Amino acid sequence: MKSLVALLVLVAWPTLGQEYDVTSTKVQPLTGPEASADVQALDICGTDLGTMAEIDGTIVIAFGDTFGWQGDWCQKFGPNMRSNAIAFTRDLDPSDGVVIDAWLTGPDGHAKAAVEGWHDAPFTGEQSKIPTAMVAVGDTLYLHYMSMHGYSPGMGTICNYSRFITSKDGGRTWDRGSGDFGDHLSNFNMRALSAEAGTGNEDARYVYAIGTPCGRAGGARAARVSAGELLQTEAWEYWDGSVWQKDRARAVEVILPAASEGSLVWNAGIGRWMYSTINEVSEALELRFADRPEGPWSEPVALARAADYPLLYGSYMTPSWIEDDGLTFYFIMSQFGLYNTFLMKAELQRR
Repeated sequence: MKSLVALLVLVAWPTLGQEYDVTSTKVQPLTGPEASADVQALDICGTDLGTMAEIDGTIVIAFGDTFGWQGDWCQKFGPNMRSNAIAFTRDLDPSDGVVIDAWLTGPDGHAKAAVEGWHDAPFTGEQSKIPTAMVAVGDTLYLHYMSMHGYSPGMGTICNYSRFITSKDGGRTWDRGSGDFGDHLSNFNMRALSAEAGTGNEDARYVYAIGTPCGRAGGARAARVSAGELLQTEAWEYWDGSVWQKDRARAVEVILPAASEGSLVWNAGIGRWMYSTINEVSEALELRFADRPEGPWSEPVALARAADYPLLYGSYMTPSWIEDDGLTFYFIMSQFGLYNTFLMKAELQRR
């Protein structure tokens, strides 16, 4: 039955041929002991992810689980765990590396979470609150996170729920809001978000989301909402393969498994939307292209491979880090073994 459903989706919503190849190289460690900026004073030994949004000329970066130092010793998964950490940079030219200008910090000067998790033992409650996407609409930042029940190599990430928090001062303070946007079974507990003006969203009327369930084994589905109604659950629309409609259960997979930890941007230089994700089956970060946010999406091309960057994951893009011709862009990648984030340079070559 599952194979038949997948076949029907493919027939109704074909993928495009691939137009580009891509070559990626590591530019610099963005966090951790090898980072160019001092992170020891912030008590950041290790962190991951790095979803971004831009507001008032500043790129706001939301990292995931963050751990501190033991004196001068940096040990992966050390003390002072925080569920997330928020950084700020006005460096819009990453070609020579990126300088992080500031962090969200507490009275002790250490980086602090925008919204802290409970840090319960795995599968006993809430292990963490993991940022999955962020978007700016007007003067407001919307940060989407998933409440993590637990993670295991065999099961992946299991969620409790997902939710938005908001900031009206550029990410310095956060309103935790109320109401969950997805329960543990939601296909949108992890979202890539974009409010950019591009084909299919020329007037920037909508915020688009490409959503995946918790874990890394699911496919991706498309949703959208009028920009002024982002926090109204009932205002969201879902792509059923033909039209937008209100029933989330009818949203079809616009990208078949396996996709997770996505990022969505409009690349004006090449006139295409780009969506990046991890695929644990192919052991690669993958990049796809589409004329519209809901697709059809192209076949994937490897953005980076685990063979070159062991235990890689996360591939977060932002508009200002795309060069004018669209053929070069920069993204943030994580490596679990090193448990830190890295600035990467990607170069597209037309086939």
